Amino acid sequence: MAKQSNQQKKPPRYGLIVWPVVIVAAFAALYFGGKKLIESRRNNSANSEPEFSSALLQTQAETTAVTTTTTAKYPTAPELSTETVTVDDPAKVLARNFLLVECDGNGSKVLLEHGSDQEIYPASMTKMMTLITLRELLTDEALDGTVIMDAGVIAEQEAKMAYVAGFKAGEVCTVKDLVYAMMLPSGADAAVMLAKYAAGSEAAFVECMNQLAAEMGLEHSVFRNVTGLHDDGHVSSVTDMARILQYAISDPFCREVMSTLEYTTAVTEEHPEGIHLVSTTLSRMVGDELETIPNPLHVRGGKTGFTNPAGQCLATWAEDASGKTYICVVAGSTTFEPLDAVGDTLTLYKMTCLPPESVQRVTLDAADLPLYEHIT
Repeated sequence: MAKQSNQQKKPPRYGLIVWPVVIVAAFAALYFGGKKLIESRRNNSANSEPEFSSALLQTQAETTAVTTTTTAKYPTAPELSTETVTVDDPAKVLARNFLLVECDGNGSKVLLEHGSDQEIYPASMTKMMTLITLRELLTDEALDGTVIMDAGVIAEQEAKMAYVAGFKAGEVCTVKDLVYAMMLPSGADAAVMLAKYAAGSEAAFVECMNQLAAEMGLEHSVFRNVTGLHDDGHVSSVTDMARILQYAISDPFCREVMSTLEYTTAVTEEHPEGIHLVSTTLSRMVGDELETIPNPLHVRGGKTGFTNPAGQCLATWAEDASGKTYICVVAGSTTFEPLDAVGDTLTLYKMTCLPPESVQRVTLDAADLPLYEHIT
């Protein structure tokens, strides 16, 4: 007869199996919940108070440049190649940092660069990020909404010496007019009012900007405000700015706004003839500067920027006759001469089809620019 064992059978270790599964599931829920937050906001009414989860959004104090895996929705990082040229000749290009890329679908190839991944202060080029975040948060219908201008917002931006577009306290403005006011003359009042309209407050909107930057895989960008006013922690790179611009011009509305030279806002009681807005980008060019190069280009639009620490900044896109798109971003050009950033840009565009050593620097005369205004 077989002898029975005195040892008791040990119970199965279900706990050791279940707990790792639970932990993994929890982390997955947090990750994917954060990624879906901006998309879910697009379906909310723009007039309702937004609901944000502090557990899913990075706070300004905690925000750091975050790299995540990008999807086909967003432009990929520009690719260096054996044909990439580093230009280091201040007689030709004054900017501390610049990047020129040739776009191909959702990607791009670096043609010319200098310090393209170095940290910069983006100044009002920031408003390109404000624009694409706004498009993520609002439905097309919400763009037809109206906003009542806040006296406190106007006064605060004026106190910070930011440029304001000229709306009056209590004036009822369309969202569309505010977008043009933000992007053409770079109105800080319009930018902050749009942020409050879309997210309830500028701080909440900035959290969404940083969430979107993470989703896009922008490695060098941290945003602290929607205007680009100087903050030591408000940083980016010309590479990130190029990707933001590439994404912006893939949206028909953003592309239309940024390629507009002049625009007049709707008639209101405060402005019976509307407000005449002029693009700080396109008003600084004659328009034919690149027509004589072997492969003529036409600069379509973009966004200027300036603070004393940032220097003169400019992000633009240009197209040739076949429709091929090029993007150029310059940062840290001379402090007090806005046309120097334009000269840098046009000089770099010439190098798309000419050897850099053969290109002479482009200079512009303000007397030839009837709509030119010294604002950013």
